[in-house]
This record gives sequence, structure tokens and C-alpha cells, in this order.
Amino acid sequence: MLIRILLVTTFTLNCISRLKSPWQYFQINALHFNEHLGIYSKNDIDAQIPATWRLPQIVDDGLHIPSSFPVFVKPEWGQNAEGVRRADNAHELAYIRNNCMDEKTVYVIQEAATQTREFEIFYVRDHRNLQQYATISVTETCNTSGQELPVNSIHNQHTFYNSVTPKLSNQDLADIWQSIGSIGQYHFARIGVRADSLQALQDGDFKVIEINLYLPMPINLMDINLPFKEKLAFIKTSMRHLSLLVNIIPKAQPSKPIFIKKTFFQLRTK
Repeated sequence: MLIRILLVTTFTLNCISRLKSPWQYFQINALHFNEHLGIYSKNDIDAQIPATWRLPQIVDDGLHIPSSFPVFVKPEWGQNAEGVRRADNAHELAYIRNNCMDEKTVYVIQEAATQTREFEIFYVRDHRNLQQYATISVTETCNTSGQELPVNSIHNQHTFYNSVTPKLSNQDLADIWQSIGSIGQYHFARIGVRADSLQALQDGDFKVIEINLYLPMPINLMDINLPFKEKLAFIKTSMRHLSLLVNIIPKAQPSKPIFIKKTFFQLRTK
């Protein structure tokens, strides 16, 4: 909770110092928001992932039986693994459909990635050159449950995070950015991938499992071994760069009521 408060406060103060409204935060990625649905749609986002890194995914019609398991069943509106469940066979998929799915919600079924390690890449683009990053962090997501493909999240008691950015050179980060930065052209995001190693990630050999655009938490800040002083420094730098992106929102870009739409959608589906 303290980390979130520091992120919001630091971003807000940076905006105020530049005479910008902190609420403009929600317009930075507004071009990717589906206003009709009131969500950042997983189907819209999936279509923006190049085929090389995309996992097979379909909208669940309640009848389709995947050709292979395991699969992940995800609400189309989901963020931070909320509502995600894994089915290891047709029987488990049927149980999820009959007992765990909200009839008001559209779900997608995503094929599981075969790669052995999970990473989260958080970035903020450089407002002076959107083809470059201003801030980037790479964090490995680990799990103590012994499961081969757990549903990792900050809400999973078995999940923990290991910031690997200090192990990477500037060239290593540039190699990762070459792939990650080409996905969707989001101004800032957190992209979850599976790869067999850090080297594979650098080589562009990975699969995207999740893209967070609404409130993408810099997950490296959840590494309990990262000194608090370093966390504060990252917060200060990343939120300053994020606030600078407010300056480049085109004046002609229609303002979308993202916070209101998203809140209303969540209330409607509860």
C-alpha cells in the first residue's frame, strides 16, 4: 500500500509542478481503450501482439474444447491476473464454466506458454523520442508452490518477485526493448512474458502472457530484497518521466472517461 501511495503522490506532485492535471494519467494510453466496452479489451490487445510472440487465444463460447491443455481462462477486462483460472483438462474447464464464470463477463481462453520462466517488463517511453524508453525494469516472477504454471499475481501468497535489472547491461536492456517496445506502441505498460532464460528474452524468444495498461504497477517495487532507497529512486525517476508524457497528449485527441467507464464496468459485473 505504501508503494502505491508513493507512486500516486509522486506522479501527482510532478504534474502539479508542470501545471498539468494528474487526471490526464488516464489519457496517456487512451488510444487503446475500448470506450464502447468500457475496458482495455484483451481481444483488442491480443490483436496488437505480433504473431511471433502471441499465444493462441479465443473468446470462450462455452462449447469449444481446446486441442491441448493446460489453458488459462481470463475475463476480458481483467488486470493483474484477477479472475484468471487454469484448466488442466476438459473436466476442469467444464467446472470453471459451470461454477466460476460471471454471465455478465466475456472470457477468453489462452493457450499456456511452454517456456519455463516468467518475467514482467515495465517501461515508460521517452517523451522526446517515443521509440526509446525513459524508464525500464525487468523482474522475474517466481513461485514457491511447486506448480509448473501457476497463476502468479500480487494476490497469490506463493508469488514473489526478483528484480533482475541490475544484472543487465545497457545493451541487454536495449536488446529487450527492441522486442518489447515494438508491441502495441503503448506509451507505458507492464508486459508479462514467459521465456526459458534471460538470454532468450534478450534474443526475442518469448511469448506474451499479459499486457497491463490501466494501472500497471512497476512490479520490481514488490521485490522485498530491493533496498527501499533504490525503490524511492525508481519511483522518483519513473513518475517524473510518466508525468512528462502528459505533455505529448495530442490536443485533438478526444478525452475518454476511462476511470469512470472502468469503475462502472467493474461495479456492473460484480
